[in-house]
Amino acid sequence: MSTTPVQPSLPRYPISDLYLFANYADRAAYLAAAATQAPPFNPALPIKGWADPAPNGQPYLVFDDASGQALELSVPAAAAAALNLPGTYNYPAYVETSTAAQIVGPYGPISQVAANEVCLQSDAQAVANAIEPLYPGEAVMVADGSFIGIYHTVYGTDPRRQWIIEVAGVSLGWAQAWIEAQNAHGVGAPGHWALAPIPGDAVSTPFLQWIQDPQVTAAPADACTAPVPIRPLLPNEEFILVEPADPLFGTAQWMVRRTDMAPAITLVQVEQLVAQYNAQPGVIAIQLK
Repeated sequence: MSTTPVQPSLPRYPISDLYLFANYADRAAYLAAAATQAPPFNPALPIKGWADPAPNGQPYLVFDDASGQALELSVPAAAAAALNLPGTYNYPAYVETSTAAQIVGPYGPISQVAANEVCLQSDAQAVANAIEPLYPGEAVMVADGSFIGIYHTVYGTDPRRQWIIEVAGVSLGWAQAWIEAQNAHGVGAPGHWALAPIPGDAVSTPFLQWIQDPQVTAAPADACTAPVPIRPLLPNEEFILVEPADPLFGTAQWMVRRTDMAPAITLVQVEQLVAQYNAQPGVIAIQLK
């Protein structure tokens, strides 16, 4: 969630103390904090561990490690509101919804309508639109497959109907059955429609199928990471590059320094000062205990 960071009462503190939003290192960290999954990873977008709950398209102030300065970064509102963390997304299982619809004859109900026969017309049309490019020059239609006449379908309060998909007037079956095939590996799992032979089919006749695509879970080698927005520096703050205590085992790090507070001296710095003092001729050596 969005925060207004409080200025630490310290001489120096990390840039992360200026962050406006929580920044999650990975999907596990977000799951532990939010008790829900981060959205599926999109490898075409920067890695992004923060989310603005109320973006309005405004530019964000971010810290640029290369220049040691704060810069403005434009992020579209939709991108600002979403996390994008590598890793596996567990797509929820598709749950089939039963129906009270019945096939009725002259003497009353004959049979219950199966759950994989009914869906909303809009959902059936979405399937028709998706497979239409596979049938160039042929009419792909959604048709009402309800029983009509002496034996007819009674739906009651169920808004769904027995829609079927037709290609050039030939039925491909219940639209709901295709919807369930599309979600066989989880709701929203990646995949695509294709005309392909059924595995093991000696005739190699192409049939309409939903082909599962592998989930991309790893970031590409050249992936960049979206910097976390920060608050502006206060009048008594500045960015400084802090050298490591031991140059052999560390690297310089950008931090924020309060100009109204003297930095605390470290033990290493004390030892260095003592060594410099003791190296002067004619002084009484000091020993640290």
